[in-house]
Amino acid sequence: MSQQNNQIHYYIDGDVLFIVEDTKFRVHKNIIGLASKMFNDMFTCATPTQSDSDNIPEVELEGESTEFLRFSEKYIIDSVLLSAMKFLEREFRKNPLYSLFLADRYHFKSIYKESSKLVLDKFPEYKRNEIFSQLSLYTRNCLIKKYTSYTDSLAKLANVDFTSGYLHCDECNKQSEHDLKINQEFIERSKQVQILPLPLPPTPPSGTRKILFNSIGYKTCDNQFMTFQLPRKFKKHFGVFEPLECKKHKKDPKFYLYIELGE
Repeated sequence: MSQQNNQIHYYIDGDVLFIVEDTKFRVHKNIIGLASKMFNDMFTCATPTQSDSDNIPEVELEGESTEFLRFSEKYIIDSVLLSAMKFLEREFRKNPLYSLFLADRYHFKSIYKESSKLVLDKFPEYKRNEIFSQLSLYTRNCLIKKYTSYTDSLAKLANVDFTSGYLHCDECNKQSEHDLKINQEFIERSKQVQILPLPLPPTPPSGTRKILFNSIGYKTCDNQFMTFQLPRKFKKHFGVFEPLECKKHKKDPKFYLYIELGE
């Protein structure tokens, strides 16, 4: 099999030659040693076969492909994996499902959580993507379970008594009327986020939360309800939602459902 020099990583002054399938990488031992604990030990304790053509050490990685992250994982190239993780932390919003796939495979916990928020927010669409089937069984099941729980809760939203257990502020002298006003408001909001007839998908989780958390008024008791009572009722009915954390963008005002590794 003829071998070709890698177009990027073939340095004339390199002092070690790696052969991966039909590709040659001529690189510097000091750099590779810093990036990989295993290769650093190899260079220290072993003497690779000398390359006949260049008279430099030659290491053939049999059965390996040049897939970037697989190569990094197998040879413990910590700095490469760290760079990949930092990149995904900035860019995962561009392709949330693929970012989740990579985070799933390489155990990037924070990226797994953040990308799952965007995947769950458009779950019917992402579930049809071919990458979805490449996720681990664990992750697919977690996504399906979480989204199914959300749609079940959405269907039962009209039955929630939002003022049950609410302690009005001292200034509220018409508590029964205020309860009625709040419940009527949330009956209308519930209609906005009910599951629509197929083929239209349900309201996204972030959209449901945004609609329910719109201000209901400017009175002290209204604000108290929105600050204390509604978050408690929402969490009990739908579970925990969190904002999106992305280092490249300003804080996203929306709140999302999510899954985590090891849930």
